[in-house]
Amino acid sequence: MSHPPSLRFSAPVIKGAGRGRIIGSPTVNLALTSVPAKLPFGIFACGASFDAHTHPAVLHYGPRPVFREGVSCEVHFLDGDIEHAPETLTVTVVKRLRDIRNFPSPEALQKQIAIDVAEARAILTAP
Repeated sequence: MSHPPSLRFSAPVIKGAGRGRIIGSPTVNLALTSVPAKLPFGIFACGASFDAHTHPAVLHYGPRPVFREGVSCEVHFLDGDIEHAPETLTVTVVKRLRDIRNFPSPEALQKQIAIDVAEARAILTAP
């Protein structure tokens, strides 16, 4: 799969709908105006940095067809939820995992998220 080499950007954190937390995958939502135009829609393994620490994460950028909602840019931290969202997050895209797809239910989406998280963890922790 193709992925933008060493694409890195910083974006303000914005309030989301809280749906990620409800389905067991809490996210930090980023302002769309700060997402680089060259980043295609998709799911990506990435590093998410704030307060001088980089955390392994999965980035969703694109529409949310399961919930019939528009485009969002959301980061899910692999090493647990963060207590207080930072004002700004710096994202380093490592590898594109897949395209945005529709799923028949939130439960089917949850199963795919688990696969995405496992794949991202393997990529981000590889020697």
